[in-house]
Amino acid sequence: MKTLKDNLIESQELNEQIKELKRKKNRLQNETKRRVSWEQRKLRTKRLIETGALAEKYFGLEEFTLEQREKIFQTFSEFVKGKIKKY
Repeated sequence: MKTLKDNLIESQELNEQIKELKRKKNRLQNETKRRVSWEQRKLRTKRLIETGALAEKYFGLEEFTLEQREKIFQTFSEFVKGKIKKY
């Protein structure tokens, strides 16, 4: 038969195990969030590089400044947006 002291010790041990499991759960959740965020950044970077490569290929923008490229994109922006909505 367990004594009150034994029950108290066992309860404290279980509480410590619960706390440790909660810390581990939090660490795993944070790691998962970091991985998802990293994957999203990786995909966005790839998409931006591909889009930039296509813009250079079709518009020959290599020699233009950032401001000049932005003006070109602004010029075609409404037209492209209008065409995209129709698909």
